[in-house]
Amino acid sequence: MSNVKHKKCPMRTLASEAKARLASGDYRRDYPPIPKNATIQQREIYMKLYELRKGGEKVDNPIAVFADENKLACLSHEEKQRYIMQLCADYISMRTALDSVEFKA
Repeated sequence: MSNVKHKKCPMRTLASEAKARLASGDYRRDYPPIPKNATIQQREIYMKLYELRKGGEKVDNPIAVFADENKLACLSHEEKQRYIMQLCADYISMRTALDSVEFKA
């Protein structure tokens, strides 16, 4: 079943990136495996957090590091709080996942 209606959906983007990696033979990863049940936002946080740790940086304020300033500017007060709470929950879950993977390695 094709996805003609949604050409820019996240799943289609991920599939095309995977296909390009397989075609070029570059399917190695520089980062530990991402948890399978992670959302797209959690995946972005995971990869950015890994890059920061790899560079030796510590995350003191995850909201300032991972929040989208443009998105925060156009949200109402309640939506901002919801967004920040979700961002913090995603950060904590991905930090925990990354800690457990790095600990095993």
